[in-house]
Amino acid sequence: MNKLAVPLIGLLLICLHLPVFSAEKEPPKDIIATVNGKPVTAEMVSGRMKNVTSRDTETFSAMKQEITDQIITDILIDEFIDKQGIIVAPEEIEREIGQIKNTVSGGQKGDSQSLERILSAIGSDIDEFKKSLKHSIALERFFHKKLTDTALKKYFEENKGVFNGEAVKVSHILIDTRDMKSEKEHAQALERIKNIKKEIDLGGAFEEIARKYSDCPTAQDGGNLGFIQRKENFAKAFLDTAFSLRVGQVSGPVQTEYGYHLIKVTEKKEGAPVRFDDVREKVRLEALDAEILKLLNQLRQEATIILNP
Repeated sequence: MNKLAVPLIGLLLICLHLPVFSAEKEPPKDIIATVNGKPVTAEMVSGRMKNVTSRDTETFSAMKQEITDQIITDILIDEFIDKQGIIVAPEEIEREIGQIKNTVSGGQKGDSQSLERILSAIGSDIDEFKKSLKHSIALERFFHKKLTDTALKKYFEENKGVFNGEAVKVSHILIDTRDMKSEKEHAQALERIKNIKKEIDLGGAFEEIARKYSDCPTAQDGGNLGFIQRKENFAKAFLDTAFSLRVGQVSGPVQTEYGYHLIKVTEKKEGAPVRFDDVREKVRLEALDAEILKLLNQLRQEATIILNP
C-alpha cells in the first residue's frame, strides 16, 4: 500500500495562500475563479459542499473558501502531473482503495462501505478520495529519485526535533485578523497586540490577560494549548517561535494566517536520542511532505489565478 498519508494534500491546501489578480472583463456569474485559464465554477464548489451541514454563516463561508482553494490546487496538480508525463493507472488507484477499505474495516467482510461513511462524515466522497489518492501516488513517484538515503539523512539531521519527541507546553493570546480587509485594521490589530505585550511586561498575569483579550477559544483556559511538537498543524512562524523560547518567556507579536499571537512557553520536554534507521520511514514521509509543500508554493506563484468577486 502506498505509504504516503492520504490526508496530506488536504492539509497542505489549508496552509497555502492564493495570489490574487483582478479580472479585466466581467466574468460569467457562475465562474468563481480561473486557474491558468481553466474555470472554477459555482457548480464545482457546491458539488463538494453537498455534505456541509453547518448553518453558521461564518463557518459556511470559510468552508466555501477552503473548497475553492482545494479545487484550485487540484487543477494545478493535474496540470503538473500531465506536464511531467506521470501516469497513474486506474488499477493502481483501485488496488489502493481496496487495501484502504480492508484496513478501515479491520479485515471484516460485510463492512466494505465504512470508508464511504467516513468520507461522507468529513464532507467528501469516493470520487474526491480517488483524485486525492491519484495525486499522492503521482507526487510520491515524482519525488522518489530525489529522496535518496543521503537526502533523507540530511533532512533527519536538520530536523531531529521532529523525530525525537521534543515538545513544549505553550499558551497564546490571539488577535484574530482573518475578517480584516484594510491595512488600517491590520495596523490597529498589531498595535493592540503590542499594547497587550506591554501590559504583560509590566507584570500582568499572562493567563488572566489571555482570558480578557484573546480571540481564541482557548482564552477561557488562559490561552493554554498544551504540549505541541515541531510537526504539528501550526504555522511555521508559530512553531519556530515556540521552540526558540525559554520556559516562562513571552514572545513578541507573531503573525500567522489567523492573526497576531503572543506565545508563552510554560514547560519543555527534551527529546530522546533517536537513530535514523529507527525512523527512516517517518523521515521519508516528512521529507516528502516538505517537497510537496515547496512544489505547491511554486505552482501557485507561477500560475495565473483570477478570483472573481
